[in-house]
Amino acid sequence: MNRFALVAATAFLAFGCGKDSSDNKAECQVEAIDLTGCDRSTLSVVQAEGIWNTNINFEDGYTGPSAIRFSPGDPLLIGLAMTTKQITPDTFYLASDVTGSDGSAVRYAFAGCKASGPGTVLGVARVCRNGATVRQGTFTATRVTRRDGESESDRVTLVGQTALPRGVPSSVVTAGGYAYVTAGDQGLFVYDVKDPAHPTLVSEQKFPSETYTTALISGTTLYLGTYAKGLRICDLAANPGVPLCDKTFLSDLEVRVDSLAKDGNLLYVASPQPKSDIVVLDVTQPAAPTLVVRYTVEGSSTTLGEYPYALAVQDGRLYVSNWSYGVTVTDLTNVATTKAPKLLGRFGGPSTSALAVGKLGDATVVFQGSDAWGSSLLALDATHPEAIVQRGELALRPEASLGGMALSGTTLYVANYQDGLRVYDVSTLGTPKAAGYFNTWNETDAGRGLGFFEGLQGVHVADGLVYGWDTTRGLLIFRHTP
Repeated sequence: MNRFALVAATAFLAFGCGKDSSDNKAECQVEAIDLTGCDRSTLSVVQAEGIWNTNINFEDGYTGPSAIRFSPGDPLLIGLAMTTKQITPDTFYLASDVTGSDGSAVRYAFAGCKASGPGTVLGVARVCRNGATVRQGTFTATRVTRRDGESESDRVTLVGQTALPRGVPSSVVTAGGYAYVTAGDQGLFVYDVKDPAHPTLVSEQKFPSETYTTALISGTTLYLGTYAKGLRICDLAANPGVPLCDKTFLSDLEVRVDSLAKDGNLLYVASPQPKSDIVVLDVTQPAAPTLVVRYTVEGSSTTLGEYPYALAVQDGRLYVSNWSYGVTVTDLTNVATTKAPKLLGRFGGPSTSALAVGKLGDATVVFQGSDAWGSSLLALDATHPEAIVQRGELALRPEASLGGMALSGTTLYVANYQDGLRVYDVSTLGTPKAAGYFNTWNETDAGRGLGFFEGLQGVHVADGLVYGWDTTRGLLIFRHTP
């Protein structure tokens, strides 16, 4: 899952972009940045090569991850051309110069304070406009490399793969031997995967002004979520290889769709924007939904960034990842008639944007995580939603966050961005146990180093196979052998 948020460059670029040759950058020159108290001698070990992920914390409260690319390809700082690179035994200084939308000269600068090894630097981040500081904070940058001691794979085989003709994949769903791959503003690509070792492109469709975020298949209907145009509805009955996608719903309300779940005749839509709510639809007639209710999770606040990103439905209950508001559980009893979902409980732990829900014996288990820097995978016992209990926690590497996950029986499949596909045994409720992996990310892959959210973004499990989508490699099909 890609939430189209928390990208540091977005915040940096509030002033616009474009090449600039001005020398009016005084307070963002390395000499003007206060590095007293730093152990700059440690910077001598830094190896400024490869791709680094970085987390920025500004003093105004904004926090977000981004990336630095030294090589291969043109050097980039937070996705912008790196115009200055000064690396010496006691200096680590990078800058990018652009022209703001108002014509001002803008410089983004990173100055190292200390290094804890050849691939980790802490320092000062600063933004200047016409030479004056407009934003300042700190950064942590870590080179993205494979985990120590790991090979390409363990107990996971790559069966087949194919790069997309255009764009970056945002979701994959499968049915009847076809894989339906959404690719943001590049539309929908349909692949024949009856022979999973050789995915074959069958058709593609693209609609003006629509950016696809997620998808769900129910029977012969394919629902495509968009970034700001609600749902596009496709009929697969006549020709599943060439869907008929001539219907839309909520397109006039600028509804953003981040996640979809279906239970019976009800379709649940997680919509962070514009109202930050769950849109509940009656899809008794799949191609002609009707609105049941728009439900805002009780107590959540959009001003605090408490948006619904991922959701699941099980046993008449709705489970939602609400970013900083945590995981919530809502009673859906008779929602179709009463139109009154009711909050049963909440786990207010770390920020969350992804979840998977299932049963382990008599227990209801929720696995949750986020795509934030330094995220963890939590195992929650939600059998009694009024008193959700954390049973385990697995810390992820800070520089490689969690994109999405899927639970199949007692196996949890996690899309771990630069750490690829991670497989965990969750047969015992507690900290997930490693059960395999496939490292999909290499810094030499074409197009790497543009941003923090790179690598394996999400997973879909069907018919004994695991379908993943990677920002560069496209559609990947795996088989896990426990």
